[in-house]
Amino acid sequence: MIDTQTNSSEQMSLLDVNGLCKTYPDFTLKDVNIQLPKGLIMGFMGRNGAGKSTTIQSIMDLIKPDAGEIKILGMTMTDDEVMVKNQIGYVADSPILNKDWTVQDTLTFTRKFYSNWDINFVDTYLNRFEIAANKKIKNLSKGMIIKFSLILAMAHKPKLLLLDEPTSGLDPIIREEVLDLLLDFLQDDERSILFSSHITTDIEKIADIVTFIHDGEILLSENKEQLLDRYRRIIIKANALDILNHPLLFNCKETIDGYIGYTDDFATFKEKAIGNWEAERLSLEELFVLKTKQTVE
Repeated sequence: MIDTQTNSSEQMSLLDVNGLCKTYPDFTLKDVNIQLPKGLIMGFMGRNGAGKSTTIQSIMDLIKPDAGEIKILGMTMTDDEVMVKNQIGYVADSPILNKDWTVQDTLTFTRKFYSNWDINFVDTYLNRFEIAANKKIKNLSKGMIIKFSLILAMAHKPKLLLLDEPTSGLDPIIREEVLDLLLDFLQDDERSILFSSHITTDIEKIADIVTFIHDGEILLSENKEQLLDRYRRIIIKANALDILNHPLLFNCKETIDGYIGYTDDFATFKEKAIGNWEAERLSLEELFVLKTKQTVE
């Protein structure tokens, strides 16, 4: 079952993806719908091969979908590709940079494609991250390449930032620096970020909305805090087994002391459930695993 509740329906969507489909011999993206309002970060979660990159590359017009419509600030790529792409910053899962160029060479080349390049922004973050302008790309560490790629993606002041697994393989300190940079990007509430990752702790830290994708289908897209408030792990003591028949309890399994089950409507469950039970809040990672297993089963 697809759950698409959010707390942002009254806000203007910066990104609208409707009915996106793409078929390959061994994979199909099926009727993907995403709405991302202004000023928010969407954590786009899924296992490797779930469809995250295909969706993002379709938004960037790097892949031509078989069906569906994609709008950024109400415009499609066919309306005005140059204008739309000036509103997007993009970091691929493996940034493609000329390894023999210097940082400055890359900046000079990239700047030619944008009308709103912010030199002060670039200088500020090169200094903050201690990235030397005369250093060649091939001599930068993986963390430096990701941070530099983010600077390139943000320097033209885009409204939408598309990030495909930007923190994968980075150590915790560099990941924290990247997350801080993303939060800085949203200061004026007119920008949005679609942040694809399988590192659930990063998404739990900064996302406003979480969207789960599995096997090419959206499982849910919801306000993160509302989502985490709805779900609970219910620990049922051996002397309260009548509660196993509660209609809001699912996926129950026997333990040494009784049973463990789950509810996706804790507010209603706790009003009506009787007996000896306890509730535990789930982490985003636990919730993602639970929803994915439900789908597979």
